[in-house]
Order: sequence, then structure tokens, then C-alpha cells
Amino acid sequence: MSSLAFVCTALTALPVPGWAAASPAVKCTHKPGDDSPETSCISAKEALTVWGKRAAFVNPTSTTHLSAQDIQAYRMQTLGDIAERDPNLSFTNTTPNNPVLMVRGLGGTEDEGPVLYTPVLIDGIPVPSFAMGQMFDFSNVDVMRGPQLTEGINAFGGMVSAQSRDPGNRLGGALDFEYGTGNRKRATFSGDLPVDASTSLRLSVGGETADGYIHNRALDRRDTGGWHGWFGRIKLLHKDSAGGEWRFSLHHMLNHGGNDFFETPQHARNHVSYNTSEGVNDTEYLIGSAQYHRRFSQRLILDVTFGGASTDWRYSNPYSVFSANSGFTLPTRQIGGSVMLSGSSGTLDWKGGIYGQQAKRWAPYTFDMTPYYDSRTTATLGTANVAFMGELGWHFSKSWRLVPSLRIEHVDSSLSNWTSSMSGDTPYAYSMQDSLPRQTLSKTAPLPGLKLEYNPQPSGQLSQFGWLSYSRSFLPPNYSPYGSYSSTVSAPYASSYGNNLELGYRLGDLTGRWSVEATGFANFLSNLQVSATNGAGESLIGTAGTAHSRGVEATAHWKPLNTLQLNAFLGLTYAAYDRFVFGGSDYSGKQMAGTPRSNFGFSGEWHPVPGWTVNASVVRRGRTTLYPSSSIQNAPYILVDAQIEKRWKHWNVALYGHNLTNSSYFTRGLSGGYVVAANPRQLGFRVGVNF
Repeated sequence: MSSLAFVCTALTALPVPGWAAASPAVKCTHKPGDDSPETSCISAKEALTVWGKRAAFVNPTSTTHLSAQDIQAYRMQTLGDIAERDPNLSFTNTTPNNPVLMVRGLGGTEDEGPVLYTPVLIDGIPVPSFAMGQMFDFSNVDVMRGPQLTEGINAFGGMVSAQSRDPGNRLGGALDFEYGTGNRKRATFSGDLPVDASTSLRLSVGGETADGYIHNRALDRRDTGGWHGWFGRIKLLHKDSAGGEWRFSLHHMLNHGGNDFFETPQHARNHVSYNTSEGVNDTEYLIGSAQYHRRFSQRLILDVTFGGASTDWRYSNPYSVFSANSGFTLPTRQIGGSVMLSGSSGTLDWKGGIYGQQAKRWAPYTFDMTPYYDSRTTATLGTANVAFMGELGWHFSKSWRLVPSLRIEHVDSSLSNWTSSMSGDTPYAYSMQDSLPRQTLSKTAPLPGLKLEYNPQPSGQLSQFGWLSYSRSFLPPNYSPYGSYSSTVSAPYASSYGNNLELGYRLGDLTGRWSVEATGFANFLSNLQVSATNGAGESLIGTAGTAHSRGVEATAHWKPLNTLQLNAFLGLTYAAYDRFVFGGSDYSGKQMAGTPRSNFGFSGEWHPVPGWTVNASVVRRGRTTLYPSSSIQNAPYILVDAQIEKRWKHWNVALYGHNLTNSSYFTRGLSGGYVVAANPRQLGFRVGVNF
């Protein structure tokens, strides 16, 4: 990596190698998908924004930036892998391939309703995080913490933005093969094909199969938690004569797997199951994205994104988990996009645009204990939203910038085709049918924001940047699709609001030798939407009258030698309900499930001799209760990862270890005491060739 590119990656709260301090004296343009060191820079006086974002060092929000090299070096293949190894992130899942991200304690309900606390974008198109599954051929993944008012889609807790690799301008390709614990086999191919001087294509395809990490002793099988699937992407990049850049991409992922994960804590901890069947866990997504970027002048930039996504999740538990056939199908269809303009003039810079999306989700659910009890519900959820957003930056002095912003969000929500049927013979034979006519609601919310930034000229070898910000966040109201009675389903849950304060400071050496960052935050929440069960046993979205989330994130980087880079991070979060009574239970004063109060870690990258790279990381995550409802707690645990890689001109070979201490912990819990265990120790090797 060139020294200029090293400066441009700068201080983005990254606890893995590849993160360094940047100078505010330059702002570097880095196109989505471009992971090359060739990066163009402009004077800070021009204050340009590129792709709606500012240079990392002067970005006034807590952000984790992961490059393709970081993702490979630490074998981060799902959002869960990212969440466990970065400050103040966590996740919950029912299967290893379907993680739902939580940021600073917020999130986890997106498999219960259509609301996304933390949207996940692939080439600018949002998808539910549980559908993302395996990550492949990304140039970078950015995790932004806290509300994002001017980033297109509404983001209440944060946002994850993944960019696929751009096509290269030279003919070439790469093959990778991997084999690891659990009989996991993975093969991928990627290739670049220049069409002409201004147009090129990139094709990425791959497949994966694994037995999983479960020993089902009732069936005498070791593949009931396994999966097999394939993934592919084709992307076109065209640069027109007017200076515009067109990107078209089509992504597809299909995964079939078992669902033998819910067990008692004792069995789950040992990755043993006594379920009488494997269950079903099938996921698929198809995403189409079109992006246009054009710099009309040195002071005016246009970015347009449009596309759609189709996601499907077919899920059923083994019969023995609840002594019932239980599960759902969860197809979602959505389409939308944004138009954003950014620019500057004198002491002012600005950014603004419009975002719109329409989505529909079908949510049938079955719980069949025939003849004792049988419950079946169906529902169709629809949402349409449009948002107008803008911000104006005023450099009122040489070192200070004031940035007021405003987002106006309008949402129309509907519930249609809702039906419920219940029957059984306990305590006597009965049969009930219920339905609702179409239910609709609308909500418009103004969401203001204000930032004060401090960005003095570099002094000696030091650069610094600080910010204080306020933002108003919003989650729209909607309906609970899995309720059993029309009286509860017809009553929508209320809008959630947050008042978020953030104070941050960065300090770095201009040469990239070291850098530090600390961010404090406090989010005061009202009507927070929470997945819960009422006294009648219905799975609903409830609202906590008041709640809060506050804490600190800190990161540090030090490069004592040209061949050695060390990193550290610390995350502290206290997220709790202040006033929340639901289903006859009082949760007031209790910590939000799935969120450890503390997590910290260290990582390093060492190049002992040319061609050799050693990566290692150690992360400790604190005690937490399980999401969504469980009296079982995760004790603090430690994750140790390592990789040794040797590279030749066209070949690379790597040995890796994931969770080397074989820490045993859980990722989801039910009130009945069943839990899902995280994956055990994983060892493997990877061989690759490029041509």
C-alpha cells in the first residue's frame, strides 16, 4: 500500500490492520469498489464530498472500515463475525448464517417485523441482514454507528454499507479453494474482462458446502447443522465521455441448510443435539443495483442509486424442539433509490437529496401440535416511504465548521390478508377463525440534526479532528404480523424516537505511525420497539415507554516498525429500559438483551520476511443476557483468531484458526430455556492463484 493510500484509509475506528491516521490537509477520493492504492486527492480548501461521504479522518461519526484484506485476514464471512470483533456491536441469530446486527444495544427485531434498526446495503441497495449470509468479493464494508440522517435510507441505530469490487481494466482472474473444520469446503472464482477502454466487466461465482458443527446423537448424524449453496455476482463499470461513472451489478445467493441448533444449554454448549429431525433453513437473495456518479465541476457532484431486492427465508424447527411443527416463510420484495447532490462554494458546503422505497413482506407462520393445539397465521405487510434530506456546512472560522441538517421522513404502512386459525382439544375441543380488513397508517416525522466540528491545520506531525453532534432518530409505526387475535394485531405499535448525542476526538501522526480515537454517546429513547410475548402467548412488537443507550468507543493504532502494526479497541455500552411493562412483566431497569456492557480487543499484523504475513487478534466480550427473552446469561468469553499466509507472484497459501480457545457461548435464547450455540473452534487452510 502506498503512503498516500495509507493516509487516505485513516482513522475509522478500525480494530484490525489497515487503519491509520489521515491528514485533514487533503481529502482523498476513493470510489466504491476501488481497493487499489491509486487514489486522487484534492486540496482541503475545496471541501469536496465524494459518493456522499467525507474523508475518513474528518467524518463526524464513529465508523468501522473493513477492507477486503481485513475481511480475508480475519476470515470475517458473516455480519456476526464483524459484530463480535468490533466495539459496541453485537448480534443475534437462530442459525449461524442468519445474523441480525445490533449497534450500541439497538436492534434484533427485523425477523419479527419490517422495521430495520440497522439497514444493510449492498451496492447501495438495502437488504435484511438475516438474508446476507456469506459475504463474498466485497472491496470494503463500512459500519456506521448511530443515526444517519443524510445517507439515503433511514437508519435508527446505524448502517452497514458493503461495496462489491469494481471491474479491473486488465484481463485477469483468481481462483480460491478452502477447506476447514466441519468438512467445510469453499471454492470461488473472480475475473475481470475489459470490453473497451471505458467499459469492463467483473464476474464472481462460488460455492460452499459444510456438515456444520452439530453431532445429532438421536439420528447418529453430523450434518444436521450443515449447509450447501452458491453465490454469484456480475458487475459492469462504464466511464462515459462526460466524466460520469455507471455501475450496474446483479447479485444472487442461494443457501440450503439444516436447522438443528435449538437445544438445552448443556447440550448446545457441547454442540450435541437429540432432536428427531434436522429442520429447514433456506435463504436466498437477488439484488439488482444501478449507480451513477458524476463530478460536474470541482464543486458539484451527483450520485444516483436505484435498484431492488428479493429475499426469501424458509425456516422450520425440528419437531422435537417444541413438540410441534413450527416455522415460517418470509419473502420480501422491495424497490427504491436515491438522488443526492453535494458541493461547496466559498465557506459553505452542502449535501441534499431524496430517497424513496416501496417494500412488501409476506409473513405466514405455523405452530402445529395437532391434535392438542394448532395455530396458523398469515399476513402481508407493506411499506412505502419517501424522505427529503439535506445539510449545510458553514466554515465560520479557519478551524471550525457548523453543520445543521434536516430529514423529513414520510411512511405509509399497511397490513392486509391477515388471518388466524386456532384449534385443539384442550381443555375441550374448539376451533376459532379470525381475520382483519386491510389496516393502514401514515406518519411524517421531521428529524433535525446539528454538528459542530473542530479541524485545525496540522501542527508539526500531528493532525486532529473533533466533533459534537445531536440527531433525532425515528422508527416508523407498523403492525405485529404474528399475533393470534385481531384485537391485538389491529392495534399498531407506536413510532420510536431517539435523541442522540455524540462527542468524538481523533488524533493522529501524519506519517501514519500512530493514531487514537475516542467517541462518547448517549441516546435517549421513547416508545422503543421491542420483540416480546404478551400474557396470551402472542409474539408481538411492544414499545418501551422510555429507554437509553450510552457508552464509549475507543480505538488506537501504533506502527512501531514498518513490518509491524498493532491495534486495540474498547467498547462500553449500557443500554437499558427505563420504563417498560409488557405482557404482565416489568422490564424497567433491566439491561437490553444481547448487548455486553464491555468488549475490548487487540490485533496485529506482522511481515517477518517478504511474502509472509501473520495476523492475530484477541477479543474479550462481557457478560450479557440472551436475545430475545431468556434467563440464561452468557458468561464473559474470549475469541482468539490467527492466520499465517505465504504469497508468491501468483500463488498464496494460508492456514487459519477461528475461535482458537474454543470458547463456548450462545447467540440466542428462548424463555423456555432452549438456546443456540455459537460455532466452536474452526481450523482450515486456503489456497489461491491469480492469473
